[in-house]
This record gives sequence, structure tokens and C-alpha cells, in this order.
Amino acid sequence: MHFERVLRLMKFRQITVLGLIAVSAFSFSAVPGNPTETIKALYAQGQFEQAYQLGRAAEFNWEGDPEFDFNYGLAAIESGHYEDAIFALERVVFLRPDILRLRLELARAHFLNENFVAARAEFQRVLDRSPPPNVQENIARFLAQMDAAQLAKRRQISGWGQFRGGYDTNVNSATEAEAITTPLGTFDLLGDGRAQSDEFTRWEVGASWREPLDKRRTLDFRAVASLKNNLSTDAFDLGSLGLDATYTTQYDFGTVRWGARTQTVRLDSEVFQRAYGLSVGMDRELAKGWLLSLSAAGTRIRFENGGELDTNQLLMSATVLHPTERAIHSLTLYQALEPTEHGGFGKHNGRKFHGFFYGLQVPGQRYQPYLRLGAQKTNYDDTQPVFAVVRDDTMLTATAGVRVPLWKGGEFSLEGVYSEVDSNIVVFTNDRYSLEAGFRHSF
Repeated sequence: MHFERVLRLMKFRQITVLGLIAVSAFSFSAVPGNPTETIKALYAQGQFEQAYQLGRAAEFNWEGDPEFDFNYGLAAIESGHYEDAIFALERVVFLRPDILRLRLELARAHFLNENFVAARAEFQRVLDRSPPPNVQENIARFLAQMDAAQLAKRRQISGWGQFRGGYDTNVNSATEAEAITTPLGTFDLLGDGRAQSDEFTRWEVGASWREPLDKRRTLDFRAVASLKNNLSTDAFDLGSLGLDATYTTQYDFGTVRWGARTQTVRLDSEVFQRAYGLSVGMDRELAKGWLLSLSAAGTRIRFENGGELDTNQLLMSATVLHPTERAIHSLTLYQALEPTEHGGFGKHNGRKFHGFFYGLQVPGQRYQPYLRLGAQKTNYDDTQPVFAVVRDDTMLTATAGVRVPLWKGGEFSLEGVYSEVDSNIVVFTNDRYSLEAGFRHSF
């Protein structure tokens, strides 16, 4: 999910000057009239931009004074003016190359300015002096962040394959009622009209391509093909092929995504449905440990068996993600309008729905359990002609599972799913349980 890049940015920002412990004390004599003391006072109060602006105004007269340059450089770092910080700190390092604290701050300025070659060089000069273990550990954190950032800037091609097997109590999502009553009379339900259970296998293969355009823009492509094969009831075998393209731009306020998607769904080896859509989304860090993702998508849904089912969907969603040391929590709220394409006799197939999903993931080296809970309310647009009422559904879902890493790129998974649909039209009321297990390998 696009939430993997936002999590990396959070960790990037958490590395502050407090993590770099000074390994040598130093001081410089004060010069009468020097604004350094005011810059230091503003810095101590957290007024970094004001401290930077004061230093910038005084730089012409005081550049070259070590104490001024050092404190002006710190204020420039914390206020996001990394180029100015580098120039100021380079002047101090030139005069006092033996003080490791200065090199650490210069390295951090290069790091935040994304000049990783220069940052590595300065960090290595500190490591060559055998600093205390805690300083070495903090430098290692910077180096790891640079490795991750440089990897993200390179073309990335990946893929995966997955095989699962399991049991489903209701492969056709049908009612368990034996008969239904309509204005035309009561009818018995036989065969495909009633819930059918079956064992199944599930296959999935996918590939993704990430092409960085520059340090702020990336282009992503993704293809996923899947097939659920019921061992006894071929009529409900379900396959799909999805293709996605996403253009992403990183701004100071967050990340903006533009996407296009197409999907083809097959039922019993025959094309059943096609969908084409465009989307826009934004990811933004709200506060430390809180992320917000907003999205809107428009999709044309077309069925092979007749235009009465064709719809146009507008879906809007908001997700809040809260990663902690022990777990990752997420909550998604969504609302959709899905009117029919042609109206008229098929207007009853149009609908409006809204709902939520809650997700919980517990990362771990040996076991990675997860939980998803959801609810959806659906109101249809017109009277159902067979049952002479406007359809109204409530759906509840629950998924629980665990992933077990086995080797590099490989994992075993076990997952159970429960869903329940309560409808005012009995033929659409159903419940369903499934349990499946299998293996996945990513490369």
C-alpha cells in the first residue's frame, strides 16, 4: 500500500540533533555586538525560523565567526534551510576539523538535504575516529535511512506468487432459505439458488514496477491475476486480472497520487464484468505517529450479460493510520454513489452505500497476526420488480489471520473469514465462513 512510503518519511524525521551526542566539548569567545546569544535564545525556545532569519540578516557581517556560524547553522537545519546550514557549518569545520560534533551536524545537514554522498563522507570521518558506541549506533541509523532512501530512488521491479487451499461454506453467496415469497407466489429454491459449500484452491501472481522520475516524483505499474477454483462447483469459479498505474508527487505538505485502473472478472472461465477507473489521493502526516490518507475514485462497471446491470461508481474514503511500537492500527470510512448507466427498468440495480473497516497488524519476527473488521449499509435506488420492495442490505465482515515468515521472501499464512448479509429481501440474506492456508513467495 501507498502507506509504506509515508511510514519511511516518519522515521526519517524522527532523527534529530538529540540523537547525536556530542563527543567533544568546545567553546568560542564571544564578540561584542555578536547576535549569537539572541540566536541561541530563540533556538532554545524552539523559534527556529526566527533564529534563522536573524542569523541570515547578520551573516554578511559575522560569517567566519565560529560560534555565530555554528548556531546559525543549527537554526538553519531546524527551520529547513539546509543549503544555508551546510555553508555555515562548512566554515566552522574548516577552522576546527578535529571537533566531531561539528562534523556530525554537517553530516546531518547533508543528510536532510539528500546529498547522501557528502553525508556518508562526513559520517565516515567521524567513525574513523572511533567515537563512543552510542554515537556509532546513531550514525548507523542514519546510514540505514540513506540506504532505504537511495533504494527508493532506483528502479524497482518485484513480483510474487501465492497458492492457498481451503473450505468455503457458501461459494455462491446465496441464501439458506428453502423457499421465497413474491407478489406472484411462493417458489422453492433449488440448486444454485441455495448456499453451496465446497473446497477450493486459490492462485495469485503479481508484478510491480516503480520508476523514479526525480527525487519527488515516481511512476508505478502493477498487475495482479488471481483464480479461485472450487473443486466441485465450477459454475462459481472466480478469476480476475487487474492493471494499475499510479503517478505520485511528494510535496512539503504530503504525497499526492493520481491513478488509473482496469479490471476484468471471469465467472466459470467466461468474462463476467469489466471495470475502468480513475482516482486521486493524498497522504499526509497529521502528527507524530498519525497518518491520514484521502482518496476519491470514479469507476465504470460494465457487465457482459446486459446493460441493465451497468453502473458508474463514485467512491470516497478516508483512512487514519496509527503505527506504534507493538501494532499498526487503521480505520477507513467510505461513502459511494453507484447509479445505473441507463436508468429505466434497471434503475433498481443502482445503489448508495457507506461503511468502515478497522485493521490491526502486529509485526513480529516469528508470527505476524492481523485482524480486519467491517460493516456496510447499502440502500438501492428503486423498487425491486420481482419482490415489489426497495432493497436494503446490511453487511458485516470479520477476518483474522497470521503470517509466519519462513525464508527470505517466503511466508506461510492461515486466514479465517466470516461475512453476513442481512437484507429485507430474503433471497439476498446469507452468511458465509471460509478457512484457507497457503504459501507466498515474493522476489
